[in-house]
Order: sequence, then C-alpha cells, then structure tokens
Amino acid sequence: MLTACNGEQQESQDNKDNQKEQKTISIGLDPYDYATVPAYLSKEILEQQGFEVEIVEGQIGILYEALANQEIDAFIDIWAPNLQSSYLKEYEGQFEIAGTLYSDMPLGVAVPAYMEDVNSIADLNKYKEKFDKKVYAIDPGSGMADTTKKMVEAYNMKDFEIKNSSTAAMLAQVESVMKDKGGIVFNAWRPHPMFVRMDLKFLDDPKNVWKLDDVQVGVTPNLQEQSPTAYTLFSNMKLTLDQVEKWIMAIDTEGKTPEELAEAWVEENQDKVNKWLEK
Repeated sequence: MLTACNGEQQESQDNKDNQKEQKTISIGLDPYDYATVPAYLSKEILEQQGFEVEIVEGQIGILYEALANQEIDAFIDIWAPNLQSSYLKEYEGQFEIAGTLYSDMPLGVAVPAYMEDVNSIADLNKYKEKFDKKVYAIDPGSGMADTTKKMVEAYNMKDFEIKNSSTAAMLAQVESVMKDKGGIVFNAWRPHPMFVRMDLKFLDDPKNVWKLDDVQVGVTPNLQEQSPTAYTLFSNMKLTLDQVEKWIMAIDTEGKTPEELAEAWVEENQDKVNKWLEK
C-alpha cells in the first residue's frame, strides 16, 4: 500500500511538473540540407510530446544572434571549435551547448577522383592551370568560406581566386566541369549527397587548416529549467552520416519532405526516441 501510494504521489508530482513545462519551442535551421534532419526529427518528436514547435530559417550569423538574444530556443548546427569560431567567440557565454550530434566531421576541399596527380592541398599550386586558378566556395560569411580564405593564405595560393556562391550553384559548376573531365577544387563536407552523386575525393591537408569539428546543439541558458523534455532530447540525440545522406537523397530523388521523413523515422525507431527522451 505504501509503495502504491508513493507511486501515485510521484505520478501526480510528475504531472504537475509536466504542466509547468514550457511547451512552445523554436528551432533555428540554416540553409543546409543535412541540418533538416535534426531540426525536423526534433520537431516531430517534441510534437508527439505535446509541444508546439516552430522551425525558424535563416543564415548562420542571424541564427547565432537570435539564439544569443533568446529569440529562438535552439540552433541545431553549431560547428565547434573551429569552423564557426568567429561566431562562438562573438556570442561566448550567451548560450549553452546541450549535446553533440556528430563528432570529427569530414570537411575541407575536394577534387574529382579522376585527378590522380592531385591528392593534397599542397598540390594545387603545382597544377593551378588545371583549375583555372580558382577555388569554389560556399556563401560568404559561412565558416567554410572563411576557412577557405585561411587555406589560400596558409598554402600561399596567391594566384587563386575564391569564387563564392550558394551550395547549389557551386555543385552545379562541379557537375558541369566534371562532364568534360576538367579540373575543379571546391568546398566539400559530409554529410552531403555530393559523395553519392559524384566520384570525389577530399584533399589531404598537411597544414591542418581544415581542423575536424563536432556538430552541436546550442540552446538558451534557461531551456533546461523551462523545457526539460526538449533539453533532454537535444542532449541525447545522435545521428550518423549514412542516415543523414539517405535522408537528403530521399528529398532530392524521391520528392519526400522533411516532415514525411521525420514521421516515418520516428515511427520506425521508437526505442531510440525513448532513449533520447530518457523514458
């Protein structure tokens, strides 16, 4: 009887605590396909827990500022400690890291695999004419664009011009050049379906400009207290590169939406979801 009574009291207290919990959450999403995975998985999981979830889209710098100003509750694409170091320094102490989605992410610059003589960034100067003295990079202001500048300086690639554009425009250029077996060097990273669609290789980086990063979830300092369920999810969620790349390919080739993929994944992986929620 005592055990049952205590159990009922605990359940009653849990219900009260649950009622006090903030059930509206906003999640920052930057313009990269892979980031839709943690964003929409979080949305689906939290909505099944009775939350109202808003996905807020924006550029990286805008989302860092929004997180620091508590205009969003979480940003699910923080690369630390290197790639987004300028933002991490600017907003230091204004948000917390709840968890890590992936560790030691592959990133840097790549070339077509058929360029057998080019295997290191140090080889680029030697074969600069093959590349028309250009390095293709993504959006100005992104961590990869900033690191590309550092790479050009570190490897004394003074004859090279950095060509910035959207990811889609950059990859369209890569595909166009590869049709004629031409030379091109460009920003590359995983998870991304570019490595599924095209035969590519990362270049070695003997000067270690492209240091490996973790991808983390940043949250407002009061989220753990206000929304412990959301904080627990962000703390425990883990993803794999293969999982994310399959997701992106399903969007690109099958016309699936992130919402559809999230719903299906959660239904098929309820044990993992419960583990993330510590149920």
